[in-house]
Amino acid sequence: MSKTQQDTAQQPFEPKSPGNYIDVFVKRMFSRFVVFADFLLFYADRCFVHAIDLSKIEPVPTHYIGQEGDERIVDLVFQCPLKDGRDTLMAVIIFEHQSGSLREIPFKLHKYISSIWDAEKKAGKPFSAPYFIVLRTAKRPHRGPLPKMADLLPKDPDGKPLGKTVEIKYDVVDLPAWNFDRLDGGPVLRVVLGILKKMIEGHEDEFPEAMLPLREISDEEQIIELTKELLDFAAKVMATHNRRLDEAVLSQALKPLFKDKEQAMIKTIFDEKYDAGVAVGKAEGKAEGKAEMLAKYLSTRFKRIPKTLGNRILAINDGVVLESLMESAVKCESLKEFEKALR
Repeated sequence: MSKTQQDTAQQPFEPKSPGNYIDVFVKRMFSRFVVFADFLLFYADRCFVHAIDLSKIEPVPTHYIGQEGDERIVDLVFQCPLKDGRDTLMAVIIFEHQSGSLREIPFKLHKYISSIWDAEKKAGKPFSAPYFIVLRTAKRPHRGPLPKMADLLPKDPDGKPLGKTVEIKYDVVDLPAWNFDRLDGGPVLRVVLGILKKMIEGHEDEFPEAMLPLREISDEEQIIELTKELLDFAAKVMATHNRRLDEAVLSQALKPLFKDKEQAMIKTIFDEKYDAGVAVGKAEGKAEGKAEMLAKYLSTRFKRIPKTLGNRILAINDGVVLESLMESAVKCESLKEFEKALR
């Protein structure tokens, strides 16, 4: 492997965004009980954490919340029973990375809590108290007061919002603002946040430092499993920038974890997936079939699709991205909504 960028054919559209991979990575990692609970323990509001029983939190299936695609909650939602056993709180982590702006967050929160309460009312359950925390991963930290719903409404001549509205409070955890050496939490949470921080900031070749917390884990099988997921994520994000993980950097990252076995581990968990040209060729062939299937599905559902949209879909050669887009195609209510997921 080489540190130089790989030569790629010119595409007639913008390169695919790493956003889809980041969404999949965050949801997969934070869906783990230990990661979500650890995140709440170290980064959530103290009063909220003190009131709930962290040992009993559990993920909430969000597919039932809202009957229309644009009402579904796609972020992470966990039900958090109170310590006294009376009621529950609903903790929602909103992952904000695409725009970096928090402007639309208040509107999103109104839709979320309305959908949650509507689902609970239909099920005959008491209303849950919501707690919203935004995990923001833009390259620069948020400055100034947090946006409010009133900011989106018409104003009088003095700049005050007209009408009355309910404001929903929320907390923001700003990933780029953290000092890398001061990440809190257990080893799994710290390594997830560290890798995410390196990928978001564009320091892909410096991620060995982020993997060091794995040394605190005594279960070797768990270390191998996590390492596979982390390298898989890093490799896919770098691939969107036409880059590959360098073997020397990879060896540096794995040596503290596997001592003198790092080369064997590279062969086992990395080369077999990303360094074999034949395997890549086969994967691209499968991806091509998925792209055609996605284009045909959209054409059937919406009668016809623009030629430019069809070309963009057929040019995607990554199976993970196509699977994510197929899910969006099934849920979306219009082509315009689907194109937002394609960006």
